[in-house]
Amino acid sequence: MRKKVFHIILAVLLVVVGVVLLLSNLNIISLEMKLSWVNIYPVIFIILGLKIWMDAILKQGGSWIFGSFLTIFGGLLFLDRLDVFGFSFSQVWQLWPLLFIYIGFSIFLGRSNKKYIFEYDSGTSHSRGRNKSKRMFVGDHSFNQDNWKVEPMSLWNGVGDYKFDFTRAFIPDEDTPIAVRGWVGDVKVIIPKHVPFRVEAVIKVGDIKVVGHNAEGVNRTLQYETEDYALATRRLTFQIDLGIGDIKVVQV
Repeated sequence: MRKKVFHIILAVLLVVVGVVLLLSNLNIISLEMKLSWVNIYPVIFIILGLKIWMDAILKQGGSWIFGSFLTIFGGLLFLDRLDVFGFSFSQVWQLWPLLFIYIGFSIFLGRSNKKYIFEYDSGTSHSRGRNKSKRMFVGDHSFNQDNWKVEPMSLWNGVGDYKFDFTRAFIPDEDTPIAVRGWVGDVKVIIPKHVPFRVEAVIKVGDIKVVGHNAEGVNRTLQYETEDYALATRRLTFQIDLGIGDIKVVQV
């Protein structure tokens, strides 16, 4: 199977090289490029993206979304090096419409009807129990039922919001880690004042508000912990990482 993947990647690269050479011979593009890191790393992105993409297609792991994104991103950078048109590394955010394309393709491929495009729920060993892991491409998470049980969690979402209401939860007498990651969405956390907690929040574009501490703008981080967090046995530990959105943590 790996040989098959290698052959597919090699075939694609040969096609790409052939097209580039053909365009060069027709004087459509120029191949006057210096052998430098600036010109090499786009090719690395393309090769790595194709490998991840092919692994996903052949069900050998990988991700067709991440693989195709790297391939497209690397291809645009490579075309910039060939002086076809201008595109720089810092313009990566201009590719955000790809998100809608990925959502559309996922729906078109029939990976969802009334539910989310894809999701799984698995348990991995944890020092104090099971660590619940869930991934969704589109959808919202809500944890606000009466007496819902707080457990270690690792959540990822492409597009969607998270809402945690710990005033209505059963919080065990232990350190409970909760990791929340996503591309686009909002995260709102409501915590009782008597529960110690720590938050490490990162957002690329948006606002972070944690009990009166704010961070706004681009590529923002904020770390906060309550005074009694270090010595507490019953506490919550959050790691929140978003691309675009808002993060808000309040005490009531």
